Amino acid sequence: MPSHALDQRLFEQMFTTIGEGDASTAAPTDGIKLINGWLEVVQGTQRTAAIENQLIELRGQLQFANPDPDRIRDLLASLADNVTQITQGSNVQEQTIGKLEKLATALRNFGDRL
Repeated sequence: MPSHALDQRLFEQMFTTIGEGDASTAAPTDGIKLINGWLEVVQGTQRTAAIENQLIELRGQLQFANPDPDRIRDLLASLADNVTQITQGSNVQEQTIGKLEKLATALRNFGDRL
């Protein structure tokens, strides 16, 4: 099971990498590293199975020589929707809810700028 410190570091890295949604400064390799970290956090739980599958597909897109920007945009929007759904769970801490909502917004904004 991943540590709380890993979760915190991933949030910080996400906001640094895609924070303002500037797609021109983010490299696919940055995305792959972030995805690998998030897969450690979400894998193996039924509640996050959809997110895990979308992250795996997104990682695959980023590994292509010419990723499909429309598919990446769709995956980011879907990931944002699934993250938002998790915030509505009854056993999610208030501090985590705020970070997840910020993450969902950052994912949407980033996808909109592709």
